[in-house]
This record gives sequence, structure tokens and C-alpha cells, in this order.
Amino acid sequence: MDFEYFCRVKRCLHIVSFLVGLAMLVACSKPAEVPEPAVPEAPRRVEGPTLALSQIDTLMWHQPDSAFAVMMEFAASPEADSLDEFEGHYCQVLVAELLYKNYYKQSNRKELLKAVRYFDSIDDGFLAARAHYMNGVGFYERDSMVAACGEYLKALEVVETHFPNLETQDVASLQVGHLPRFMGLTYGRLAELFSGQFMQEPAIVCCKRALEFQEIEPGSPLNQSGLLYLLGKQYDKLNQYDSAAYYYDEALRLLPDTNNLVYRDLVSQYAILKYETENDAESFIQDLECMVAQAADESEKLTRYLTIGAFYADVGQNDSALKYLTPVFKYKDDYIMTREAARCMRDIYQSQGDSLKVIQYAMYLTDNEVHEGESNAQVSQLNELFQRHLQWKQKKAESERKLAEQLAARRRLVRGVVTA
Repeated sequence: MDFEYFCRVKRCLHIVSFLVGLAMLVACSKPAEVPEPAVPEAPRRVEGPTLALSQIDTLMWHQPDSAFAVMMEFAASPEADSLDEFEGHYCQVLVAELLYKNYYKQSNRKELLKAVRYFDSIDDGFLAARAHYMNGVGFYERDSMVAACGEYLKALEVVETHFPNLETQDVASLQVGHLPRFMGLTYGRLAELFSGQFMQEPAIVCCKRALEFQEIEPGSPLNQSGLLYLLGKQYDKLNQYDSAAYYYDEALRLLPDTNNLVYRDLVSQYAILKYETENDAESFIQDLECMVAQAADESEKLTRYLTIGAFYADVGQNDSALKYLTPVFKYKDDYIMTREAARCMRDIYQSQGDSLKVIQYAMYLTDNEVHEGESNAQVSQLNELFQRHLQWKQKKAESERKLAEQLAARRRLVRGVVTA
């Protein structure tokens, strides 16, 4: 296949993808023939279109690509023309989830927002939680980190409100295991975002909660390994090296194979930890170079470059450091990586007395200081959101405790009356 033909095929695939998304939106957004009721009706639980959507939903939890294909067929069928209000909003949540799980951005943003409001107004905790989660995905895709985390936390609160004592209930009664899996995924997503903002304490809390739900409804070994790695990384950042090593070892033990990003990240991070605790520079460089050779793409390769370059800069091997840091600085798709490379290079040229280069990199850092200010404000807002969530959980637990005490007192009173 020549290159020109390949490009034509690729363009066609993009066009088909766009038309598929458009078809799903049109099918799921049929105008109602009667005015919308002031109070939404309870969800229908009968055979018909609801059954078709339920089958797509069930398939999506195991094979999202196959579910995406089935949704395409459903969108083109006469069945899609008869969706009622509940089913229409349910369909929009499924469309958003299918786009997300098949690596497409949300194209039904307005319809999803309507679905969020609808499911908040009826007594369907699981669908309301999923709608909030997908709303968070939409915010994240639009670089609204705080709003995204707020929606993820809202999804958790909706589930915990509708399903108290979730960890102790029979899994079979909880949406055939989907609900615990959803909670694990949501806590895991929050852990990733908090970790990315260097918020170790919230990330540790969310990682441990995600692992608890993994025990209720085990996910793939790769996902469990990724959570353990992320948890170990938080302790690593806090210089609690024994705890970090323990979770890294557990993560390596669970990995099904070594041909994945989690393994490469683990080896790289473990190499850094061993260098910090054992000062074995030769082993550190060998491990990192090996992971560079196995990198799946340019971004991953440059992430390893940054680690190696920062190491060489730290030990004063400036020529080697610049060899690795220069391509990282030129890679403008990741602001954090570019900023860290600029800092290292500024310090290197300062030690060499090259004032022109120092000015060049110092100006870059100065011009991007606004990002750091925004980042600090964002961390503050995220921390406030998380603390509010913890307070909500504490109040909920206290309310449940008081209710349990009242019920116990009533039982004792009844037993006393019966005995008398």
C-alpha cells in the first residue's frame, strides 16, 4: 500500500467516524411527539427498545468496541425512532460512554447535560452517577480540571447515597458487579488526577478505595497492577521508600506480561528509587536506557529522556544531560516536561557561564509563570473539593450512626414492652 493511498484511507476513516457519531446523536435525540411532562415519569422496565439498550450497556462493560458497533446498527434501525424520554437520555449516556471507551471525544455534549439533569430528577442512582462521571469526562476534555473532579466526586456521592454500605452488600445484587467496578474506576481516575497535581494524600485515599472495590469485583490484573504502582508512587514522592518498594513489588507480581506501559513505568520508577536508596548509578542508567528502547511512542521516549537528562545534570555530566534534555525542551506538547527541561538547562548553562543561554531559558520560564500560578490555584480548588467530599462522608456516616442508634433503641423498647 503506497503512502498516498494510505492517507486517503485514513481520511475516509475519520469522515466515517464523524458520520457515525452524528448518526447516533440524531437517532438518540428524536423530538418527542407530546410535550415534556413537568415531572419525569419513572423509568420503564419493559421489553422493547429498553432491552436493546440494556444489551448494549452490558456488552460495553466487557467489549466496548463491539458495543460501539452494535450501537451504530441500533442507531440506524427503526427501533431507535421509538425511544421514550427515559430511553432517550439513557441512550445519550451510553453514547458518551462508548465514545470515551473507544477513544473519541464527546460529540453529544448538550444532550449529555440534559441527561445529567434528567437522571438527577428521578430515583435512578446508578444512571445519575454514570451521567455525572461522563459529564466530568467532558469537562476534562475541555481542560476544566476542577469541574471534572467535582463531577467525579459527585458521582461517588450519588452512588453512596443510593447504595449505603456498598462494600458489605452482595455483589450479585449490585448491577451484576457493575456498580463496584464503576466505583473502582471513578476512585482510580481521581487518584490519577490528584497524583498529576502532586496531591499525594488525596491520591493515596482514592487509590486505596479503588483497590477495595477491586477486591469486591476484581478487574484485570493490569488495572490492579496500575493502581498499586500509582499508590507506590505517592509514597515515593513522600520519601517513604519502604512503602513505595512494597507496592512496586506487588504491582510487578500482578503484571500479566512485560509488554505494556505499566511495566515500563514501574521499572523506570523503581530504578529511580533504588538509585536514591542505594546510589547505583550504573544500574539506574541501564534500566532507563532499556525502557527508552521499548518506548511505544515519542512522548513516552521523551519522558524517559527527561529522567536521564535530569540525572546527568544532577551529577554534573552536562554534555550528556543536554543530549537528552534538548529534544525534551523542543517537545511542546507537554508543558510540564518542557518546563522541567528548561529549568535543568538554565542551571547547566549558568554553571558554564553562558549568559545568553541562561537568559533564553530564564525568559521561557518567566513567560510561563502564569501557568504555575494557575496550577497553584487549581491545586487549592481541588483540595477544597476533596475536603468537602470528606466532610460529606463524615456527616453521612454520623447520620447513619445516629439512625442505627435510634433503631436499636426502638427495638429495645419494643422488646421491653413485649416482655412486660
